[in-house]
Amino acid sequence: MQIGKIIHPIRSLGINTRIGIWTTGCFRNCFNCSNPELQYEDKDKDIGVDKIIDLLKTYQFDGVTISGGEPFLQIHDLYLLVKGINEELNIDDILIFTGYIKKELDNMHNEDINYILNHISVLVDGPYIEDLHTEEPLKGSSNQQIIILNKKYEKDYLAYLSKEKTFDIVDDGHITHFVGIPMKNYQENYQYYLKGRKKK
Repeated sequence: MQIGKIIHPIRSLGINTRIGIWTTGCFRNCFNCSNPELQYEDKDKDIGVDKIIDLLKTYQFDGVTISGGEPFLQIHDLYLLVKGINEELNIDDILIFTGYIKKELDNMHNEDINYILNHISVLVDGPYIEDLHTEEPLKGSSNQQIIILNKKYEKDYLAYLSKEKTFDIVDDGHITHFVGIPMKNYQENYQYYLKGRKKK
């Protein structure tokens, strides 16, 4: 599976403490995409799903967020990843971002997709449209839908969605990651952080 990055811990892309997984490859080229570096497929970033699961076992977290890129360009690997997170890690709070709308996924009549949609907690669907930019949590633009698929988490996600959009800055000492759905002032916040980091 082509993976662009794996970041832990994050709290800006779902409830509780999470691990974020970003796939590579996307054909949409959305204007002002928040992850343009992940639009291109990269075979050098192939990693076996079993190895991803083994890596996840080394972290403590409550949920997983999968974004990209476009995760559903790697349908079978995505199925294996969701299955492994469910069965080997015993975690069922999985949130997936996709540029597809759910109806498009349903109409593919693909067994792997059906499994994925039946075993995740939330799907955030639809492409990012700059003219419809929104400050709502978990959305880049207002056309996107936040679909809660596992009613077990409905109350927690509705409470999360009633709050303001947030972001994480995760610094591992070598790379600084800005994580979250970009807000209008996110570049200012990021630059402010980086200036403080350089002074240390």
